[in-house]
Amino acid sequence: MSFFQPKYFVLVLLVVQNTCLVLLMRYSRTRPGTMFLASTAVCCDEAMKLVTCLGILAFTYLYKKRKEGTDGGGAYSQLSMGENNGTDVVAGDGSDEEDVDQDIEESNGVDNHVTEANNHESFRDYLREQLQFDFRMAGLAGIYTVQKRLLYVAISNLDAAVFQVTYQTKILTTALFSVILLKRKLGKVKIIGLLILTLGVAVVQLDKVEENASKSSQEQHRWLGVFAVLGACCTSGFGGVYFELVLKPRTNPEDETSPTSRPPPSVWAKNVQLSVFALIIALIGAFLTDHSAIFS
Repeated sequence: MSFFQPKYFVLVLLVVQNTCLVLLMRYSRTRPGTMFLASTAVCCDEAMKLVTCLGILAFTYLYKKRKEGTDGGGAYSQLSMGENNGTDVVAGDGSDEEDVDQDIEESNGVDNHVTEANNHESFRDYLREQLQFDFRMAGLAGIYTVQKRLLYVAISNLDAAVFQVTYQTKILTTALFSVILLKRKLGKVKIIGLLILTLGVAVVQLDKVEENASKSSQEQHRWLGVFAVLGACCTSGFGGVYFELVLKPRTNPEDETSPTSRPPPSVWAKNVQLSVFALIIALIGAFLTDHSAIFS
């Protein structure tokens, strides 16, 4: 088994990203000086995610058009060669060759019209087809917005190590919500692993970690941070399972066994919807809670 597969690289990259994220968030919330607003940080986060996902969708659209143009030409030439090779066997007095040539021209004309229509598909039409706006994403966006606000409260009141270990409780909440909403069954090994995880988090909370905790220039409240990170774990678990439900393609209400003819949107398209709703909710929350600081 090779360890240079892309999935292992992505796994290592994800671990590095999560570790650096926690350390940078902790440093930014404990450094001396004027503290930035968590509400505006959430807004900037959603805006950057929206721009990134739109950029990936634009790249996918350009790649799709280029691939259709390349594959289209090859398909037409292969079709023409295949038809001509068949006429060499059945051709007699020449009349069959003329009929086949006429059929080839007609089929090429139809295919060229289809290709021309695909090539003239605008990016706005492509977005309309991909997005398929679903207002269920608005509730999910609200959950994720609350989760991010709770994470800032937690990291402001907990040491990075304690926060990182406690935040792993989201594995437990995700498993619980997957059993409740997705009707999944957990094996004995998974149940034992979840119990060990819960025990480890409890041991970390009972240990006296304040002595070795990183110094903070801001006032900290340990149990406020604990309850905030537990709330973030609950919203993360529910949001992840609910997002999986939203990603599943809808079925025809008249026939539950037949899926809809439209393909389900990609993860990037769903993230665009999620970012749009989350950005609106985050902006409203920022102006409601921190309007005086923002305008000043």
